[in-house]
Amino acid sequence: MSNPLLQPQPLPVYSQFRAELIEPALDQLLAQNRQRIAELIAQPPQGDTALVEQLLKLEQWDDELDQFWSPVSHLNGVKNTAELRESYNKCLPKLTEYGTEMGQNKGLYQLYKTLADSDSYATLGTDWQQAISNALRDFTLSGIALDDDKQRRYGEISRRLAELSTQFSNNVLDATQGW
Repeated sequence: MSNPLLQPQPLPVYSQFRAELIEPALDQLLAQNRQRIAELIAQPPQGDTALVEQLLKLEQWDDELDQFWSPVSHLNGVKNTAELRESYNKCLPKLTEYGTEMGQNKGLYQLYKTLADSDSYATLGTDWQQAISNALRDFTLSGIALDDDKQRRYGEISRRLAELSTQFSNNVLDATQGW
């Protein structure tokens, strides 16, 4: 049986969001994105136009993940149940790890850097130039230039921050429900 949470919908079908389906759907999306990115890095496109097209796909993959997670996060905030909270709390470290992993992915960084350093960069529209500039900035802010030990420490801090943020949100929800 396929997971209904992975079926593309123009709007979230909240009635399909059952707690037991969330973690398997997230695991599948993360594994799929990791594989796609590994393939992209292993076989970089030849030519700047092909590279731009692949980076567009990367944005699409991120959007698919966001379109899955946003309704989960929303439900956790407005219709919090013990089951949903447990599923949400299991998934959040996975998302944090994935975000850190992508932000420190040297292969992805190199694809953006190659495009930024290419002769055709000047011919791209300002929207693409800004997107590339923002991506390179985000890689820097994610610690791409740090040595391995400091990157691991960055990941630990990111995970701890996500845990504390979730704990705070849960405390607010509990206090609101208790009131």
